Amino acid sequence: MATLKFKHFSQVDDLKAIHRHSLVAFLKPHEAFFTAKGLTLPTESSQDFDYQALTSLFISTDDLPQDLIEALYQVNEMATHEGMQDILERCDDAGIKLALEVDPAPTDVAVQAWLQAPEIFERAHNEYQLDRPRSFESFFNPDIQNIPPIKVPSADKLKSMESALTEWFSQKQCGKTVTILSFERDDGLWFLVRRGEPIKRQGAVLDGKSSSVVYRPEKHDVMVYTPALAELRISHVAKKERELYLRVFGKHLFENDQFFSERGKYTLDPLRRDGEDALVCSDIEGLDEIVLQEVRIKWGGQHKEFETRRAEDLFAAYEAREKELPRHAPLVLAKFRVTFTNTKKTRVLVIYPPNKINIKRHDDSTVLDAWMAKRGFIMNQTSEEDVENDVSVACS
Repeated sequence: MATLKFKHFSQVDDLKAIHRHSLVAFLKPHEAFFTAKGLTLPTESSQDFDYQALTSLFISTDDLPQDLIEALYQVNEMATHEGMQDILERCDDAGIKLALEVDPAPTDVAVQAWLQAPEIFERAHNEYQLDRPRSFESFFNPDIQNIPPIKVPSADKLKSMESALTEWFSQKQCGKTVTILSFERDDGLWFLVRRGEPIKRQGAVLDGKSSSVVYRPEKHDVMVYTPALAELRISHVAKKERELYLRVFGKHLFENDQFFSERGKYTLDPLRRDGEDALVCSDIEGLDEIVLQEVRIKWGGQHKEFETRRAEDLFAAYEAREKELPRHAPLVLAKFRVTFTNTKKTRVLVIYPPNKINIKRHDDSTVLDAWMAKRGFIMNQTSEEDVENDVSVACS
């Protein structure tokens, strides 16, 4: 039996944290479905609500209405402390006062925003999709000095881009709906592409009988354009999809479908050249410590051999055994543990030359770019000042 996972709707205590009036209003459009399942939604005067039965429906029912599933997923993803603070700040800026009890739970805030301020909720959720941990590949225009400035694309231009993408994805049996949302942020222009994937069929049990559920998964792709670098970063997609995005964004933003090239951005040569000195970060504001924890070495040869070396501190491990990184075999991956200033938690940075990087939070990128440029991990850019200037120009 297929089971949907809604963390904040699968525990009775989480449901009880939502103001009952809000929960009933959230479920009311699907009252006929719940009645058919034997669950009666309470009225204003009713005191009883079978939270356990509702929880069981959410975690074990295969035929939830599709729009209810979408609402549950969105509320579930925003029902965190960070999501709550984001929603409350947006509502406060818009002059909207949510109908909340004293000390509301994150789930209650998410549900109430979904009911009272759907546009604000949708915007917050869309930006949440932008900020999920992702790996990115970077692509440039070599003629960086002569790139015309661009602004946030107009609605008409976004529609043209959507049409071009829809035509391609439709031919690939990925549905006929593509939506592009644009956001102006400190480090450039961000684009969220919402589109379908090929239809999936999954076995299920419906009304006690073996059956199947057919659905089209939704995928969110993210693009980030940094004007001063003429750089387009693309979240992980298949090769043909990556080529499509490069063509469409180049054509519609710069009237040149060959605008972005695949010249390399990242190198791991500093690890061999400078050893542990390549990890120095005392001159980068916002960073306390960087430790190399893993490298992947490409030996190649007849058997296409790769070797992974991993340790809590790889340079310390090599030193203890009087060893060093191989001098000639290419390094194709490096993983670093990063300690940021004013936080106890460490985060991971992964570099995959020549174009790919993996970071956990988008707002880490500026300080990590400064460090990588200063230490030589970013090619053709050698100072922290260069990166800071790039970002300031991009945001001006």
